[in-house]
Amino acid sequence: MRQPTCMVRSIAAVVASAGLITGLTALQTAAADTTVTAVESVNIRSGPNTNNRIVGTLRRGEYIRAVSADNGWTKVKTSRGAAYVSSKYVAKAKTTSGSISTSAATVTTVTASVNLRKGPGTSYKVIKVVRKGSKVTLTGTTKRGFSPVSYGRANGWISNRYLAKPAPVLPPVTDFRYATADLVVRTTSGADYKRITVVKRGTKLSITGTVQNGRAQIIYNKAVRWVTAKYLSTTDPTAGSDPGAPDTYPVEKGLKPNAIKLHRASRADFPQITTYYGVRPDAIPDHPSGLALDLMIPDYKSAAGKALGAKVAAWAQANQATLGVHYIIWNQHIWNYQRASEGWRVMGDRGGDSANHKNHVHITVLP
Repeated sequence: MRQPTCMVRSIAAVVASAGLITGLTALQTAAADTTVTAVESVNIRSGPNTNNRIVGTLRRGEYIRAVSADNGWTKVKTSRGAAYVSSKYVAKAKTTSGSISTSAATVTTVTASVNLRKGPGTSYKVIKVVRKGSKVTLTGTTKRGFSPVSYGRANGWISNRYLAKPAPVLPPVTDFRYATADLVVRTTSGADYKRITVVKRGTKLSITGTVQNGRAQIIYNKAVRWVTAKYLSTTDPTAGSDPGAPDTYPVEKGLKPNAIKLHRASRADFPQITTYYGVRPDAIPDHPSGLALDLMIPDYKSAAGKALGAKVAAWAQANQATLGVHYIIWNQHIWNYQRASEGWRVMGDRGGDSANHKNHVHITVLP
């Protein structure tokens, strides 16, 4: 029995399959424990959402037991419990003559020549030696540090010490798009995302055709990532510009690397902020030395402006390590990473909205 990895097809490809439409209709009205077959290779996931963990792959032509179908997802039975596949890629089976996929197996590689044994331990008889670099398919649950695998026509157990971490099968790239602004590359399309990096305006990105929560799925550095879909274009926004010109902003002149990183990240996450102040004369050395940035909050006296300022301050605090933040001042309060245990501390009245940092968020970075 073989195991899967994710092969997410575009909607266009799904619609093009006439047999799939008929199969899907039959599946939606099927009784519990219906046998279904994959019409395309599809990921098996831990929950009914593409943000859920991939636990295996159902290959085209393989069969599996379906419990129910709802909201575009089919609940299936595996040896590790209930899981889910997209209903777009399975259809009610006319026969069960094919193999039933009941476990969430995954293909991996052995990292050294290793014995394939009849059981989970070194006391079991050796079936054969599996050479370094060979592909094996995980077929069940680990026991005593050994995993059950299939290798060619042989089935046995291999020590986990010699099994590489399985590499996920990525969704196919359907097209390319250009970033029309500096874009945050995210781990997920939801609010629980982690920032991977920021790509510059004009970066060519590989897309899969999947869009969720206003984010487009891309393949970036051999991994599934997400970017804001509305900032993607079929046209390169930098086409015709001087290829030798540095990709910088005037405000970045004289800024230190961490301050530039902060500026780019802020532009990507808060496009509504359009005014920044960097290097300028000041009695305190932060601005003159290129270590500080003022993020000017539009309509700062309004409820929306105050909320935006608070959001920016919290964002800088949450990303302190990534952005190299030293301290933040907002709305007459200061937070310093060296005194983080004290939280936000009230500052004395300095006599005006600008001096009290009510119209901007001040961020000083580490050198």
